[in-house]
Amino acid sequence: MDELREMLDQYAIEKVLKHYARALDEKNYDALDACFTADAVLDYTGAGGIKGTYAVVKAWLKDVLDPIPEMQHFTTNVEIVFDGDRATGTSYTLNVNGMRDETGMLQHMVVGAQYFDSFARTPKGWRITSRREARFCTFGHKFGPAPQVEG
Repeated sequence: MDELREMLDQYAIEKVLKHYARALDEKNYDALDACFTADAVLDYTGAGGIKGTYAVVKAWLKDVLDPIPEMQHFTTNVEIVFDGDRATGTSYTLNVNGMRDETGMLQHMVVGAQYFDSFARTPKGWRITSRREARFCTFGHKFGPAPQVEG
């Protein structure tokens, strides 16, 4: 039964990760509420962003992502380690972002990164309690803040 519980929990967490990616792509920032606990701490400094509580980072995500007309986030290589109603995990993300340059031409930037997450089982299901992004690579037209060196 423990193996079945772990498979179901793995599936539930992967659904949270995919829900996060879709919420960003659709710019449905309120949908992120189903991904994070209210007291979650998110750290995007490795990608040139900010670190803060979920509410602060949620507002920041809206500010930085709304001007991007095209986004598609892919989540892969999910690995989760369970400890009762808590878990830690890593996943890869590949993000394709389209942004208009100064001439109005749509340019694309592809970002490869890894998320380091902590999760908790809540009455509403699994939620991310902390997240840190480490950027691996960037291809194509580069825009936005430069990533920090730490990974």
